[in-house]
This record gives sequence, structure tokens and C-alpha cells, in this order.
Amino acid sequence: MTMKKITLLSIILFAFSCSTISEREKRINSMEEIALKAYNAQMTGDIETFKLLISEDFTYTLNGELDISQTYAWDEYMKFAAYFGSLLKGEVGAEFGEIIAGENAAIVFTNGKMEGIGGKYENEYALKYTVNSEGKISNIKEWLSDILLATQLYGQQIEGVHIDPEKRF
Repeated sequence: MTMKKITLLSIILFAFSCSTISEREKRINSMEEIALKAYNAQMTGDIETFKLLISEDFTYTLNGELDISQTYAWDEYMKFAAYFGSLLKGEVGAEFGEIIAGENAAIVFTNGKMEGIGGKYENEYALKYTVNSEGKISNIKEWLSDILLATQLYGQQIEGVHIDPEKRF
């Protein structure tokens, strides 16, 4: 091959790879935008906006070992959200931490700033938003501290087993 052909081929390959990367970046940026819109709608109680962002087969999963840790469809999720709100004193509050986005899912990290019947409820959350092929959120998975929720919102007393400091490591 001549030097001109190699240079031309290199330019074409470079341009092709850049356009592929930019399309991927566009999908990631779009995913981030959808997740942040949903997160903001959830935190502000904007159910109309939130509902526009979700798919018809939407599910919400609260991970953990609590009685409320399960997967909910939309109507069940609304009942769950109302129940959760009833355990709080005052408003739901959260401080956005960061977002990690991929092409079809994004995880939002946030710090709760609320109060429950057991006192301050400043739980840390990870919310994973998964989007289907139509660009709608099909699932949200949430992780949090079960123990903090049990003590601060359910008012339960939890005591751990005392470990002999000499034997703990």
C-alpha cells in the first residue's frame, strides 16, 4: 500500500471510531439525563413527571431483609411510598451525591436528610435506574441500610453480639 492509501485508511478508521464513541457517549448522557429527571421527580414528589418517565411494566425493588424489602409494581410502589412517608417526621429530604451512568442504566448515590420516630434518619442510598429500548425506566433498584431504617423509622432496638476485642481479627 502506498503512504497516501494508508493515511486515508487511518483517517477513515479514526473518523469511524470517533462517531461510534460519540454515539455511545450520547446514549450514556441520555441515560444520565433520564435518571436525574426521575430522581428529582421522586425527591420533589412530582408524580406526573415521574410517571411520564416510566414504562408500563415498571417495577421498583427495595433490596434488603426488611418486611418492606421486595419488588413492587407501580400501584404497589405508590402505596409503599405513602407508607414510607408516614414513618417520617416532616418532609423527605435528600442530598445528591453522584451519578454513574452506562448506556442502559445509571446509579444515583444520595444521602437522606430526614427524621423518623427514632430520631435522625440520614441513610445513604444507591438507586439504580434501568431503561428499556423505548427510553423509559423499567426498573428502579434501591439499596440502603436496613439497620438504620429499622432503628430510626420503625423504632426498633438492635443490639449486636459483643465481640471479644482480643479475638475479633
